[in-house]
Amino acid sequence: MIYLDHAATAYPRHPGVAEAMLQALEVAGSVGRGGHAGARAAGDLVGDCRGRLADLLGAVDDQRISLFPSSTLALSTLVGDLLTGSDPESQLYMGVLEHNAVWRPAVRVGGEERVSFLPSDADGRVIPERLDEIDASRVVGVVLQHASNVSGILQPIEEVGAWCQKHGIPFIVDGAQAAGLVPFSVSRCPGLKAYTMAGHKHLGGPPGIGPCWMAPGYEPEPLWIGGNGIDSELPRVPDSGPGRFESGTPNLPGIAGLAKALEFFDDHAVSERFRAGNAQRQQWVEALAGISGVEIPGETGTAPRTPVVPLHVPGHAAEQLAAELDARLGVRCRSGLQCAPLAHRHFGTLEAGGTLRIAPGEETDAAIIDPVCSALEECLSGKGE
Repeated sequence: MIYLDHAATAYPRHPGVAEAMLQALEVAGSVGRGGHAGARAAGDLVGDCRGRLADLLGAVDDQRISLFPSSTLALSTLVGDLLTGSDPESQLYMGVLEHNAVWRPAVRVGGEERVSFLPSDADGRVIPERLDEIDASRVVGVVLQHASNVSGILQPIEEVGAWCQKHGIPFIVDGAQAAGLVPFSVSRCPGLKAYTMAGHKHLGGPPGIGPCWMAPGYEPEPLWIGGNGIDSELPRVPDSGPGRFESGTPNLPGIAGLAKALEFFDDHAVSERFRAGNAQRQQWVEALAGISGVEIPGETGTAPRTPVVPLHVPGHAAEQLAAELDARLGVRCRSGLQCAPLAHRHFGTLEAGGTLRIAPGEETDAAIIDPVCSALEECLSGKGE
């Protein structure tokens, strides 16, 4: 197997993740449910995970980090709260490359007529100099991907955050494709109200955990409520803190696995991971661009990107190419719309059914580039059929 689908989920996980998850299954207790040794042990696992996430994000208070079941649920909570009860004439602004985790909640709660898009260039990168073209008085919030899951391009979130702060607009960043790979500190992003993450991507943990940092004083309405072991005599969940968003029995094995994965960052600088990923991406782009008929959407500028390379080959369905690469060489890569139809609409690949996405990981050997490119050329030429 040649695994080139790291933008979907990490493989393999960071060392020790599976073992930590199995050990958590042996913990005889649940977080906040009693004061016995098992409940305390469960609380310690959760506290360790929060602390490591806070360190990674440069956050002062780990109690501003909530552990959602997924980044998608965190974003549904945040986006829905921005639109619910707000002025029906106001607009939610987002990037032109956003994932369905942002677009669909916005449309469900506010309708398509309340969704507007930030001014962006041909690559889908926001143009900060044009933000003042927006009537800020009618903006209920701004939501933006840190890195695109379709093209890998990074957004200028600090500049967008500064504009939001200037106008008192809540700013939310979807960091699913960036956390653990792109150097970032919440303290360096003005105006930021929330930053969501996906534990199973570049953080190297298991699926089922979507950490979310929220700024002090920012307390959106939770999407679901219930028991959490805190102030159980009250009819409402806490006004602040993780207990506001963590009703129900937490996914302790997933949390333990993510905490173990985060130990990886004690010895591996995120800045070095990003530098290596950028260099690796350039190798892939140079090799793939040399194949006749292959187009790489969103590649007109020089803005930094994560190691994600989308391929469009006119006349060839991306799903068929992915299947052939798997059959010929055991290549596992993503085809289709990657849950981001807005991005494909922007790049002009929506009607074609999307792209073939190459997403190498930190451990991907550069020696596989030539064999994969050769196999792709064979698929396009029909050789070996």
